[in-house]
Amino acid sequence: MIDYHRELLADKTRTFAFREAIARVVRPGDVVVDLGCGSGILSFFACQAGAAKVYAIDASEAANLASFLARQLGLSDRITIVRGHSTKVELPERADVLVTETLGTLGFDESILSLVRDARERMLKPNARIIPAHVTVSVVPVELEAPYEQHVGFWSEPRYGLDLSPLRMFASNAVYYARISTLAHLAEPREILSADLLRHEATTLSGRASFVARRNAQLHGFGAYFRATVADGVLLTNCDWRTSSWMQAFLPLEHPVQVSKGERTEIEVETQDGRVWGWRGTVANVDFDQTTWLAKPPKGP
Repeated sequence: MIDYHRELLADKTRTFAFREAIARVVRPGDVVVDLGCGSGILSFFACQAGAAKVYAIDASEAANLASFLARQLGLSDRITIVRGHSTKVELPERADVLVTETLGTLGFDESILSLVRDARERMLKPNARIIPAHVTVSVVPVELEAPYEQHVGFWSEPRYGLDLSPLRMFASNAVYYARISTLAHLAEPREILSADLLRHEATTLSGRASFVARRNAQLHGFGAYFRATVADGVLLTNCDWRTSSWMQAFLPLEHPVQVSKGERTEIEVETQDGRVWGWRGTVANVDFDQTTWLAKPPKGP
């Protein structure tokens, strides 16, 4: 656990972005909620910005890290550690600011939509400020042979004299993490999902995008990344995996499709609060329809 949070703290892109956003948004005397506080670093930044009180919420053992560090830093009189899932805890007062770093590789895949909506309803004052304020997801068709062969193509060949290919269908309906170079892009990325966390009510999101292939290639699936407006003028993104600890997401096809320059690809992406993802559409007149509901074989009798 400590080493995991060391990796997060070592990510200067992520940490500096949140520190700058908190410095801009939190005002002296504010009450702040830090949702999913982890090591407590964002709570400490809030105190540096002048917060009078911070409620640091975390359901994992990381809350112990935050509690220990708050004592060591002399901040335990201003930071209250709340152990539990945020949707199950009650706070004694409403807050002026919500800060949360529940951003996954696909932006919404740590249930940030439902967590923030619940916090807005039960924990925040009217017109409270939220960090991050806005999150988008962009996708791009990619030629990504090595990750595709590792995760999906692997199941096409007999293994140890056995045909394991029925598992290919499940493997191709999962989301993977990958380091995707722009050299793998077959078109310009397109923004496909967007949510204003200050107002967004639904926990489902969907969007469509269209692409024209800029070269002949084999299309193995789609790369995806998020962009978060952490505060006005402060952006955070994993569009380039080299600048943060996040990689990017890879949404594979069950079977690669050969595309020619100028051919069109259509895709619709949807998510149910980041827990379930679906991607469907057409590549060079070949239809695909995939969902993480099919990422695991059904239970046997």
